[in-house]
Amino acid sequence: MFPAIAVAQALSRNASDVPLLYVGRRGGIEEQVVPGYGIPIETIVAAKLDMEQLWRNWSVPFVAPRSLAQARGIVRRFRPDVVLGTGGYVSAPVVLAAAARRVPIVLQEQNALPGRTTRWLSRVARVVATAYPETGRYLHANSVVTGTPVREVFRKPRVDFPARPQHLLVLGGSQGAHRINQAMLSAVGDLNLITTTGLEVWHQTGDNDYSWIESAHRALEAGVRERYHPFPFSNDLPSLVYRADLVLSRAGAGTLSEVSATGVPMLLIPGPFAGGHQRLNAEPFERAGAAVVIPNEVCDGPHLLEAISAIVHDPVGYSKMVSAMRSLGRPQAADEVAGLLEAVSCL
Repeated sequence: MFPAIAVAQALSRNASDVPLLYVGRRGGIEEQVVPGYGIPIETIVAAKLDMEQLWRNWSVPFVAPRSLAQARGIVRRFRPDVVLGTGGYVSAPVVLAAAARRVPIVLQEQNALPGRTTRWLSRVARVVATAYPETGRYLHANSVVTGTPVREVFRKPRVDFPARPQHLLVLGGSQGAHRINQAMLSAVGDLNLITTTGLEVWHQTGDNDYSWIESAHRALEAGVRERYHPFPFSNDLPSLVYRADLVLSRAGAGTLSEVSATGVPMLLIPGPFAGGHQRLNAEPFERAGAAVVIPNEVCDGPHLLEAISAIVHDPVGYSKMVSAMRSLGRPQAADEVAGLLEAVSCL
């Protein structure tokens, strides 16, 4: 959703009179989020194809024809000059409906290992915008490395980093990451994390874990409790990212692109799900020295404490992490993808 919004913002900056339409899932979060950016939206029904638990796909044969029919109606009414697919099962009916009418298709893939939908739809695409050079080997179309588009609020890299981290932001996604939550609370419970590093910690827990983490937070010693701030979710994540000197998170493509655009170094715990694609996402950042990676299977309080302390107590190494992250961030990616759309639509 957010890469699509970022490209829409870039198109509006370049030509404010260009008609835009976002097509999302009926009942999805995009119905609440997208209108807030001033972007018109229509929705279609959609069913996700589950390749691991096939019995969950019982509704797909019933939903898919409706999805395609609704997508055809939207394409016929809107008459787009070009369609951008940002991945996921919702984009498939729209891309296929547009391709059937010979509308040029551009795809955008955030992950190093592209998802099944992108790999399949690349057969009808003019070009695929990727975040990683190696992604192209899995695709059936030409690819261009643009980086992942980030919203306008993330377009300005941060410049005022301290000599060593003072503010740590812990992210687990909107739903939280239970393993990270457990490890982080354990690390905070070890008074050394706060007393020896002097860190101020903001911890996005997600709704599911917030109640027990908040209960544990109230039981911490006063000096620690005052510097540790758990919260379930924030609608002002950009401000939190810009205020952070170090971000600890999963290695989801969206988080990596937005944080790297700001230049903030990271401590990454790639999730073990979906074929381990997050480990592939994290590798370029680890190789460049912009991030430290902890495998999910050893993510616990002592390992987090050791890794965080090592970064905080090594100002030279931290400065190198900042420089490396600045070199990897692609805050102009949305403009590059918008340029591809404009070029393809003029062919």
